[in-house]
Amino acid sequence: MFYSEMAFNKIVNEKGNYKILAERIKDVNVNYNPHPYNGYSQESKAKINEMRKKARDDPSLFDGPGIRLSTYSFDNGILSLDLQHTTYFCHVATRKNINNEKDCAKWLGCSGITLSKDGKEYLIWVGEKSRLNEIGSGQIHLLPAGKINPINDFGLDYAVKRELYEEALKKKPIYKAVKDKFEIEFLRTRKRNLKLAGSAKRHFLDLNCRIKLCEPYMLMDMLEISSFSLTHLVFLDMKKQEIEDSFKLIPDNEKEFSNIQPVEFKKDCLEDYLKSEFNNLRPQLRAAISSSLRNYDYLLEKLEK
Repeated sequence: MFYSEMAFNKIVNEKGNYKILAERIKDVNVNYNPHPYNGYSQESKAKINEMRKKARDDPSLFDGPGIRLSTYSFDNGILSLDLQHTTYFCHVATRKNINNEKDCAKWLGCSGITLSKDGKEYLIWVGEKSRLNEIGSGQIHLLPAGKINPINDFGLDYAVKRELYEEALKKKPIYKAVKDKFEIEFLRTRKRNLKLAGSAKRHFLDLNCRIKLCEPYMLMDMLEISSFSLTHLVFLDMKKQEIEDSFKLIPDNEKEFSNIQPVEFKKDCLEDYLKSEFNNLRPQLRAAISSSLRNYDYLLEKLEK
């Protein structure tokens, strides 16, 4: 099955504002074009240029790199993605142009259906988006959720691990250690601090070994804006209290989520949660729960391996 054009207006779930394009993914093939997409209308180009002009005078505005999902195909569990370089400003300026595929950034982000286990029970972790978020503030989202950096994130599972690390699982010495390592390697502004640089590496490796599963599971279209999410199935070998304690160490002004919470990964609990919290859930989480209910046995088998 090949999709050369995205069906932006085909609302599969009108209440949920999402369309699942692929699920139960076995593997992902990527064809990446590093040249920036520039097929926007003159009106959109003017908006992008205006944002860049403002950013020159306001350091809080940052036009970071991102990924455009040009086309995709999904056949026998194999997801093939044609991707192209774009930027955050292009996404912001064009994300409402859902009726014109060429005049959209078609931003591709990443997210995780993140689970842990306490005793015999699996828990899925979600978070309430903090006031720092431009879209979805106060709503409940998959954890993690973020962008894909075209420079660093192939394979794509690295993006999910990085976002998980940044959004939920920091440990006390990490922020300063990573900052120190960044300044050493990129800014060359001060004498190397081997202790802090080594701390960053050790803690990241520690987190990495606690992630026992991180593999692509689902691709979804948000429909309400030009935005897509490649969702991974993630299993953390960490107890509930350890995850909650780790989240508390993140400074409030850096938190993607104002709080995180576990939901029992049982069919009846997921159904009740989807029904009771529906209006508070972001489309990505609605899609993930619906897909999990439909493929519950498949996901349990993955987790038990």
